[in-house]
This record gives sequence, structure tokens and C-alpha cells, in this order.
Amino acid sequence: MISIKLKFTAQLKDRAGVDSDVILINEKDTLQDLIRELPKTYGSDFGAVLFEESGVYRHSNLIVVNQNQVRYEENIKMKDGMEIMLMSPISGG
Repeated sequence: MISIKLKFTAQLKDRAGVDSDVILINEKDTLQDLIRELPKTYGSDFGAVLFEESGVYRHSNLIVVNQNQVRYEENIKMKDGMEIMLMSPISGG
């Protein structure tokens, strides 16, 4: 198992109930594996911000890995100590 630091902004932070967290994942997991598993930890409302009902990732959310923006489709292998920031669009008025 490896340790990953998560950070959330805006709607994702509200739905998760925390602005950051540390989770343990399988050392063979990719970024996609990690993101697909997050609704199991943070709930279906959190998952609805990340994914459309069809299961397609919402590209309006930004993903930052170790301070570099990446795309969900990139096959990034997770490594111990990585920091993942998930940034949902700002809403409100």
C-alpha cells in the first residue's frame, strides 16, 4: 500500500466534508483507479460532481498531480507520497 495526499476545492470540498485527506491505495493503482474509487469513500454526491450519470468523467473538474495539471485520460501510475488536487468549478453568485 502507498500513501496519497488528496486536496479538494469548491463543490468537491463541500461534498467530501474535508479540504484534504490522506488515503492508502494499492501500489498498482493509476490516477483513474484512484478517482473512480473516491465516491466509495466520500459518497455519491461527491461522485456526482466528478462523473456524469453515464460514468463519464466531467472534464470541468481539474486534476493536479504534484502541482502539474493532468488529464483524467493520462495513465499515471500512483507513487507513494504523491499529492492529488481535485478542483471542481466554482459556483455561486
